[in-house]
Amino acid sequence: MDKQNISVLVVESEPESLKHAIELLQENSMVSNIESAADSDQALLKIIDCAPDIVLLEYPGTGNSGKQLIKFIQTKLNETTIVLISKTKENAANAIHLEIFNYLLKPVSKDELEKVITNVNLYKQTNIQTRINQIIEKIPDDTRLKLQTSKGYLIVAPDEILYCKADGIYSELHLTNDQIELSYQSLSKLDEILGQYNFLRASRSIYINLKYIRKIYRNTSTIVLSREGKEYEVKGSRNHIKNLSQFDAD
Repeated sequence: MDKQNISVLVVESEPESLKHAIELLQENSMVSNIESAADSDQALLKIIDCAPDIVLLEYPGTGNSGKQLIKFIQTKLNETTIVLISKTKENAANAIHLEIFNYLLKPVSKDELEKVITNVNLYKQTNIQTRINQIIEKIPDDTRLKLQTSKGYLIVAPDEILYCKADGIYSELHLTNDQIELSYQSLSKLDEILGQYNFLRASRSIYINLKYIRKIYRNTSTIVLSREGKEYEVKGSRNHIKNLSQFDAD
């Protein structure tokens, strides 16, 4: 079988168990990327970058961020499958309580792990094909951007973005349909992507579509964006407001 694109993060504190899991994953042709973390604290930092399809999570594990890690995956990475790995069957009830329905006993069985990977791969391929079909049917022949979000990928035209707002290491995409998408790309990365499409920084944390500027209030460093009769206020900075001096201000 040709290699697919299944990525896996193994969160395991026991060196032998970690080595065993990685060896099994390396033997599986559907797995293309393997990351590891010794505890939940490391995993919480790493998962932001790798956004894995599967997280093999030692339970109970080490670190202070176990619950936060599970909650983050379930709320921000809802296409990621969590698989709890434990030494005893007694912890299976805890897995169900946490709304995690994939549970493997140590030492991990090759056949059981392969079943999980196969199911995730089938689910992923089905979702990809569905998204492709939707894109082909609905998107006209114009400029479209592919931006990584907490739900997967957002296919969007530059003019459908009113402004972007930094949210820690993430960015909020405020769209013209009044929806807000959480992007894994930082504001600096979005700056690189959107800079060629008439976007400009209004402050360190706000990046606006110049097309929708209606008013600029220099005394309060406020910018009013307008579309179809609706107005949206964002706060700029004095230094960045100077870059907008070509627009009329009240």
